Amino acid sequence: MRKMFFVATLLLSFNLQAAERLMFGINPGTAAGKEDQWMLRDSFQPLADYIGKAAGVPVRTDITQNFKSIDEHSGKGRYDLLLAPTNVIGRALLDAGFIPVAKFKDLHATLLVSEQSPYKTVASLRNSRIGMLSRATLMGALSADLLNKQGLLLSKDFQRVQEIRFQDTLVSLLLKNSVDVIAISHEAATKALRDNPGKLRILANTDPVPGFAIALSKDMPQAQAKKITEALLSMGDNASGKAALSVASAGGSVGVTRLFKANSAEYAKVMALISASQKLYPPPENN
Repeated sequence: MRKMFFVATLLLSFNLQAAERLMFGINPGTAAGKEDQWMLRDSFQPLADYIGKAAGVPVRTDITQNFKSIDEHSGKGRYDLLLAPTNVIGRALLDAGFIPVAKFKDLHATLLVSEQSPYKTVASLRNSRIGMLSRATLMGALSADLLNKQGLLLSKDFQRVQEIRFQDTLVSLLLKNSVDVIAISHEAATKALRDNPGKLRILANTDPVPGFAIALSKDMPQAQAKKITEALLSMGDNASGKAALSVASAGGSVGVTRLFKANSAEYAKVMALISASQKLYPPPENN
């Protein structure tokens, strides 16, 4: 009897300890896909430790570039916190009630043309040749939405539509005059302009949308959620916070030293935009 009591006590102690930690699901995006898992874990551990210090409990990380896996685990209540791209945060909000509280920088897509291009407005692109990222991606959906707002449908108003996986390839196609316009991320467009002075110009930018974010489970105790949120939003105000953020490369961004306040409404809005864009012009099944 005494032995059974001892075992039961051990099990109860283990369960209490297991509950006294937070699980942090992290999807750093495809930009980090080639990095070693141990390197990724090391880069996000300072952020996890910083959150744990604020929450008063250890934080364990689960890092993956598998978008489907992170979605499924979010819906099954595996994570207390989630750091992921816009669309994953949006789905976690809609499907599992995760609450985005702190975001990295906002994102938008950019249309680039050659410096000597005759195209001066988005509407004038009718019957042109366009190269873009997959419509299944956030940048692709934003680009399709911008074109649609100017009365252009990818399915019927362009001479040719090329969907390319790599942004540097799209830039090369534009420089070679193989396409008339490309739609890429603003970050990639800025780099292209810097690398090719006098050869390219921006035709238009989409409206910004929220980017990578950290969201909290709806089941997290309110007091704990408040502590974590306050800690995240004040990271840029102290050296240890800046150091932890600077090595956490979400979406390939490096050197980030501040997070910004996020809210559920902006992520719900961008999910509605993505849904409308894909219904208007569904991405191919193999994208």
